[in-house]
Amino acid sequence: MRAPIALLPLTAFLASPLLAQASERTGHYYLRGVMETGSELMLHPDGRFQWYLVYGALDLFAEGRWTEKDGAVILTSEKTKDVPNPGFRTLTLTVRDRSLVPPDGQGAYVRPADEKD
Repeated sequence: MRAPIALLPLTAFLASPLLAQASERTGHYYLRGVMETGSELMLHPDGRFQWYLVYGALDLFAEGRWTEKDGAVILTSEKTKDVPNPGFRTLTLTVRDRSLVPPDGQGAYVRPADEKD
């Protein structure tokens, strides 16, 4: 019983960079810079995400897991009860400053506190 307890400080030390990285990216993002399109992204600290995009009569939704690797946030969708047909399988968003840029380079997901007037 003592061995697992003795390893707790080491586990916390090794996990802290991952938690710090996750907490830097977590939050509510809004797509800016794309006309007539509404989209939001929520990155949760537990590694889950929720996303939607609305363009005209097209409504897309996805939820699943997110990770950060090599300057990108990678969203991997999962079929769920609420979203049986996700809008994408995998979406890679490039980290640029504090924004997340879609693959087509148009617009960016930003947090309201990070927007510059």
